[in-house]
This record gives sequence, structure tokens and C-alpha cells, in this order.
Amino acid sequence: METKRSNIKPLVIFFLLSCLLAWGLMGLFIAQNHGWVSPDIPFEPFLILGSWVPNIAAFLVIAFVLKRKGGIRQLLKGWLKFKVPAFWYLVAITPVIFAVLSMFIYKLLYGVTPVSEIVFDPMSMLALLIISTITGATGEELGWRGFALPGLQMRMSAFNASLVLGVIWTLWHVPLWFAGLGYEKIPFTAYAILVMSYTVLITWACNNSGGSMVIVTLFHLMMNVAMNILEIQAFFVYALLVLAITVLVVLLYGPSKLSKAPELPIDKETGEWLAQ
Repeated sequence: METKRSNIKPLVIFFLLSCLLAWGLMGLFIAQNHGWVSPDIPFEPFLILGSWVPNIAAFLVIAFVLKRKGGIRQLLKGWLKFKVPAFWYLVAITPVIFAVLSMFIYKLLYGVTPVSEIVFDPMSMLALLIISTITGATGEELGWRGFALPGLQMRMSAFNASLVLGVIWTLWHVPLWFAGLGYEKIPFTAYAILVMSYTVLITWACNNSGGSMVIVTLFHLMMNVAMNILEIQAFFVYALLVLAITVLVVLLYGPSKLSKAPELPIDKETGEWLAQ
């Protein structure tokens, strides 16, 4: 596979827009959490908007920086890629499987099952699935994996692209720890390990499913579900388990493409928009 060089400017603009716009919106919650604005102001719609910032940033870059006619429509086609081997649908639900395994490991180590009460409340679980689907899972992936990942993989290996994207994705979430939304209870180190590891695993799933946004969106949804069904005290066990599995995947599939396929989907699609 011949690797093309990419124009880095659109990616830099995308990452800056994604972070600055999202951080700006989260600033409303931070201000409210610190008593700088009235707690009666309903900022919740901005939380939903913030979760869609990566997709919005990708649309803006495609339309006004790349000026790619039909580019947004082509990006959206990733959500139509349902016909992929069943194995990758199984991979997409592994975050929940890993969370359950972490519960058993934690139980063996400490004698307590770290399962959240939400698991025993069907209506709360349904609400979690709906909210997680319409926010982060759907709102982010066209940007992170549909746009940014192909652009990064035009310049570097799949593994290195995942590391770059993972660092940015982690930093993108940082304001949540200051917004009074409950994230401050999560050990940030464990969270960072999870995000970095899962970024590699999502790249693996994306590269082997023809760039299916269905698979990566489902994967992201299951990540969110897993974090809500597992009690916080087990997060380090969960993070280390996912890290170990990530290392195994990299060893089995190779860091270059994280895939056994002769070509990656980026050779024909979004990555070419950024090629020079």
C-alpha cells in the first residue's frame, strides 16, 4: 500500500474547532458549577450540542476549508455501511463484555461485585441507551473516525494515528471534570487509559469493517453503557483489562494498519480529500 501525504491544515482546523467549540459550551456548565451564573438557567440543550461538535466541525471543514462539493454527503454514507461481517458487530459490543468481565475480576480480588444500580432499573437503562445514542455515540464519530482518522492514517501508521487521536479525544473530555456532571468522581488516569486503548480498538474495528460508521457508533455507544453499569471503584481493573486486550490486538494485527486487509478504506475515500 502506498501511503500518501496529507495536507495537515484541515486536520488542525478540525481539531481546534472540535476542542474550542466543545470547551466553550462546557464553560457554561463550569460557570454554573462554580456559582458564577444562575443554577436555574437550563443549559442541558448545550450539552447535547456539545456532543455533536466533532461532527459539526467536520462538516464545516469539508464545506469551507476543503470546499469539497458533496463531501458531507459522502461522509454521511458511512452510516449506511451495515453489511459487514457479524464478527465486527460482536467486536462493537465488547466494551460491555469487558465491563462485565471486570466485575467478575473485581469480585475475585475484593469480594464485592461493582455493578451499578442502574442495571436493575429497566427505564433508567432505556434512558441511558437513548441519551447515549443521540449524543456522544452519534454526534462524535463522523468527526473522529469518519473524518480525522482517515486524514491521520494518510500520514502515519494506524497505531500512531490512534495515539494522536486518543490524546486529542482525551483532552476533549477534560472540561467534564470541572462541570459538576459527575465525571469528577471518575479517576482521570483510568479514564485516560480507557480512552487511549479504546481509540486503538475502534481504529481496528473501523479499518476492518470498511470504515463503517455503524460499527464505530455502536462501539462508542457500548463504551458509554459500560461506563455506566460499572461502579467507579472498578475502573482501574476495567482500564487495565482493556489495555491488555488492546496490546494483544496490536500484536496480532500489526501496528501499521491494524488490519489484515491488503488495503484500508481510506485509500479510496475521505483520506484522498486531504492528499497532496
